Amino acid sequence: MEPSFERPDAYWAVPEVERPHRTLAGKSDCRIRDSADTQRRFFLRVMLPIPIRGEGRQCNWGIWVEVSAADFKRTWDRWEDADQASEPAFSGVLANSIGGYPETVGLPGRVQLTGPSTTPDFTFDDDVEHPFAQEQRDGVFPERRLEWLMQRAHD
Repeated sequence: MEPSFERPDAYWAVPEVERPHRTLAGKSDCRIRDSADTQRRFFLRVMLPIPIRGEGRQCNWGIWVEVSAADFKRTWDRWEDADQASEPAFSGVLANSIGGYPETVGLPGRVQLTGPSTTPDFTFDDDVEHPFAQEQRDGVFPERRLEWLMQRAHD
C-alpha cells in the first residue's frame, strides 16, 4: 500500500451538483472549468517517489499536479507512445494538500513521462524549501511510510 489521492483538491472544491458540467475526470487526468467557462485548469495524476532509507526501494505517493494546457495536450498526444519517456520533463505544481505538513498545494516541480503503462513521475524543484520536498531528496525511514498510511486512512 502507498498513500494516494483520488482527485486533485480543486475537483472537490467544485460543488457536487456542478461537477458533471464543470469537470472531466478520469483515473489519470482531470480538467476543470470555472462556472463562466472563461478559465480551464488541467491536472495529471503522477507518482512522487520518496526513497526508503535502508531498504533500497521507494514509497510512491499517488498525487495530482496542475500543468499548463500545452503540457496537458502534449501528454495526451503522447499517452500511448512507447517512447514517451524521451519527452523532456515539464513544469507542474502539487495539487493536493498533504496532511501533517505546511501547505503543499502549489509546490513546484517537474513531471517526467515514464511510459504508456506507467504513471508519470513528479520531482520537486531543487530549490523548494519544504519538509515534504526535503524528504523526497533525503529519503525517509520505514516508520515514516507507516505514519503516512495511517494519516491517509484517517483523512
